[in-house]
Amino acid sequence: MRRAAVFAVIAAVIVVLAAALFVDWRFWYRWNTLPEDPGEWPASYYQPVVTVPGSPGEFFPAAEGAALTIDAGALEAAADWAEQHNSVALLVLHRGVIQLERYWQDIGPDSLFTGRAMTRSLLPPLVAVAMQEGAIQSLDDPVGRYLPEWQDDARGAITVRQLLRNLSGLENPPLAGDPDPYGKNARISLGSDFRAAALDLDLENVPGEFFAFSNANAQLVGAVLESATGEAYEDYFNSRLWAPLGAGPAQLYMDRPGGMPAVYCCYRATPRDWLRYGDALASDGRVSGRQLWPPGWVKEMTTGSAVYPNYGYQIWAGNPPGGIRLYVQDRDQSAPHGPPIEADGVFFLEGGGFRTMYVIPDEELVILRLGYFHADWLTSTLPNLILAGLVN
Repeated sequence: MRRAAVFAVIAAVIVVLAAALFVDWRFWYRWNTLPEDPGEWPASYYQPVVTVPGSPGEFFPAAEGAALTIDAGALEAAADWAEQHNSVALLVLHRGVIQLERYWQDIGPDSLFTGRAMTRSLLPPLVAVAMQEGAIQSLDDPVGRYLPEWQDDARGAITVRQLLRNLSGLENPPLAGDPDPYGKNARISLGSDFRAAALDLDLENVPGEFFAFSNANAQLVGAVLESATGEAYEDYFNSRLWAPLGAGPAQLYMDRPGGMPAVYCCYRATPRDWLRYGDALASDGRVSGRQLWPPGWVKEMTTGSAVYPNYGYQIWAGNPPGGIRLYVQDRDQSAPHGPPIEADGVFFLEGGGFRTMYVIPDEELVILRLGYFHADWLTSTLPNLILAGLVN
């Protein structure tokens, strides 16, 4: 009897441990198979995915020889710098015409390439469309109006605008890759319920008073969109933005089959289709004679807050003081911006490894650099090399 009792206790302990371990088996699988380089996960790691079908259209015409509106020497200098700094693609669009299209490291115009955190900059036009359609009433609505989980919670008073500006006041725990697998951001990146993981964050600061670049803020904007519109994010995104751009098939990283995609990171699209979005931003949403979102929205979404002037609605803007862009206002987490970008009204999408798409509407200029990390990267170098070659 005593032996049977011991075996029963051991079995019970094993069952409890197994339940604790496998309650989110997808997270533990992802955690234990993380690539050695936490900054660059291979495409094979972003599984499962959902395909965004788009509606492929004609690409921009390419300039040749005397038709260039940017000096050829300036373009080559930019391409040389990009190649030397671990890039895989550099595309330059000026006045609706391709001035340069260059690829390296086995990437081509039809290769899917993750934009990492550039992904969250796809959100603001969708919010504008949702307001235009009446699904979201105002940017100053409390998110508890759209998120039933927070309807009777203090966090429900956070506004849609504060989420967009990364001023929610929610805690900003270490990102995935931290040694602690129980970190809350690890669940947002690797777990099987991205929405629930983002909703699990606690208030740490007064909403509207503290800037913290956060995966959760963007994911919660996606959750607001799903709740407000009644549509799956991938469907709303495709019908309101991606297909109207004339973009082709792309992929969103999902928490689980039939679940919710990551809206803060990891969207995989071709370099040409990323550029289409940049062109739409440069033209304030005017694409092929159609207005995709309300006029004037780009100016609003790229205007920073009083708390942090260099960040608008999930997008970077302008030149930071001292040549350094902070990710969290009281931490040593930053990006090396360098000297000012020599253009008024510049804003840009930025993702891990310094993937960057610069948009300068006044010059009708879009510059896309995709690639990987390089220790000597400066955000302002590429656009300044190209701006110096503009031909009036």
